[in-house]
Amino acid sequence: MTLKKLIFLAALAYMVVIGGGLLFYRIFITYPELAHVTLESHKSDVRAINSSYLNERNHLSAFSRDWAKWDETYQYSLGHDNEYIERNINSNSFLKSNVDIVSIFNLQQENIYTGIKNQSKFIEKKHLTQLTTDINLQQVFTHDEMCAMIRVKERIGYFCSHTIQDSKEEYEPRGILIFIRLFDESIIQRLQNLTRSKISFTVYKDYETHTGSDQSLEKMVLDNGQYHIELLNQRNEAIGVFNIEYAKQDLPTLFDKATSISIFILILLPILITIFAYFFFLLPMIEIFSSIGTMNKTGKLQNISINTHITEIDIFTSNFNRFIQQIRQYQQKLENDSNTDGLTNLFNRRYFDHQYDEMWRSATRTGNSLAIIMMDIDFFKKYNDDYGHQKGDEALQAVATKLKTITRRANETLARYGGEEFVLIIESLNQSQLIERLQDIIESIEQLKIEHKTSNISQYLTLSCGACFIEKSSSWMKDEKVNALKIADDALYEAKENGRNQFVIHPFNHTENKG
Repeated sequence: MTLKKLIFLAALAYMVVIGGGLLFYRIFITYPELAHVTLESHKSDVRAINSSYLNERNHLSAFSRDWAKWDETYQYSLGHDNEYIERNINSNSFLKSNVDIVSIFNLQQENIYTGIKNQSKFIEKKHLTQLTTDINLQQVFTHDEMCAMIRVKERIGYFCSHTIQDSKEEYEPRGILIFIRLFDESIIQRLQNLTRSKISFTVYKDYETHTGSDQSLEKMVLDNGQYHIELLNQRNEAIGVFNIEYAKQDLPTLFDKATSISIFILILLPILITIFAYFFFLLPMIEIFSSIGTMNKTGKLQNISINTHITEIDIFTSNFNRFIQQIRQYQQKLENDSNTDGLTNLFNRRYFDHQYDEMWRSATRTGNSLAIIMMDIDFFKKYNDDYGHQKGDEALQAVATKLKTITRRANETLARYGGEEFVLIIESLNQSQLIERLQDIIESIEQLKIEHKTSNISQYLTLSCGACFIEKSSSWMKDEKVNALKIADDALYEAKENGRNQFVIHPFNHTENKG
């Protein structure tokens, strides 16, 4: 055998062993893992899109509920407020909201008002069916709350409905309020940024029926990275398709550029393998392990910011960073749990101190009014002595639950301040509204009818309140946060001295406090 033939055979054997080995590894090991990771990543994107949609829908549902359980809406449903639409629906604040269509029905399922938003106001329509036929009104009227997807002409949206009641929910429902939001370019752009994909909608025409595709999710990923998710309305009818398309460069391929170059270099010269492995594999791995070692020493989690152009390493760092993000989320959950009082399930003193500081700073910037209300259960020590601490804990839980039901607006923060004391902060209300809220609080606790025979003022458990009211906030409040809390505490003390089961309001007089 000649040297030339030996070299040729050696080169051929090297090509077969190294090249064939790498091809085998790529085809049967790396590529299936890449396909699996890509599929899981895309599933994660779909879950993120669904979570984003649910958050938006929950926001619309909460917004719809606030309006449906409002006295002015209730009076309008009774026909007692003819200026309700112009004063509220066509107000600047409501026009800036995400609600595109408003529809109100009475208990006889008669359309009282339906309007669709343009740039300057809501344009009234004769009936909701002029805009969409995807809402089953019969079903809506049998539920206090309902949300589902709908079509409005050539657009996809979703609605949330609530029964109309007075704000205290004392009287029977008088109708249904429906808010509709349509998907616009801003939502699509946000979802595209979230998933780094191209997103679009295919809207079916009314009464058009479609059957789902039998193509598996895995095969779509391997073929072209396109997903088609059917959108169902309230009646579980397909009304359109949500399309997700990933760019070709974001999908795994059987022979990518990096792998081809690696095979070529390995076939040509072993030394190039060493150089390539050192600069494109060993150095990034050293940096990754160095980052992990630093985290291990310091105990501080941080993302690994490295881009190697080696698919395996980039996937590892991407998954590692995702794992770090999950740990941070668990830490955040633990922190949230630490903000809750274990007995009453209200916010605790720690959270109140933080939220009080945030709301105080916000009020100094916006100029909104602010009320700090201290609340204390009357003769609670006697209650514990006479009925026992177990009954005392049950009474605290009952009072906390009642307070929570009447202080659920977005501009209110309720917390357990300590022992039998509670504290409530409210933004953006006038003094007459504050008086009404305090009356509601005191009356609602006595109406619980929790027996308290040893009380000096009532046969039932009662509550005393002291409030500090700041009618107009501004920068002068910067260093007055502690004083405001003391004023509320002094007002509570005065309410107790005056006989308990009552409230006292002390306005925050900036001039007097300054002096």
